[in-house]
Amino acid sequence: MSRVINRNNYSSQRTSYMRFVATALRHLPQDNRVDDNYKDIGVFIFLTLREISNSVQKTIQPWEKRGYWVKADQFRKEWEWLDPLYNAMKKKIHDQAWNDLKSELQTLCEICCDYPPYQRMPVSDPWRGSWKKWEKMKEEAG
Repeated sequence: MSRVINRNNYSSQRTSYMRFVATALRHLPQDNRVDDNYKDIGVFIFLTLREISNSVQKTIQPWEKRGYWVKADQFRKEWEWLDPLYNAMKKKIHDQAWNDLKSELQTLCEICCDYPPYQRMPVSDPWRGSWKKWEKMKEEAG
């Protein structure tokens, strides 16, 4: 039997997620008004950062299991910006401090400059409805 090769690894997932973030940042309202679209994009980016954080942890686990501590630490250092940014966004979204979220989004713009945004996506505006989904998730979590 031949080997099964998984092409959907964590690295390609992170790259795809970062491209989604870059695309969402590109669609932010330019006039700095906070409307439903702005909230949807903010929550979409926040949830995407959570997925990136999960993939970083899943990448590091096998390395630490095998004792590749230096490699794991180097990789963790490469993504060290993620958790503080994620936590700041989480607090501001939870408090609905939408105007304060702009500094984090500006930081993300600088980080995402290396990732080209998607030109064509199978679903237009994948962030639409993210804010309502987030509210529903909060209610279910209690």
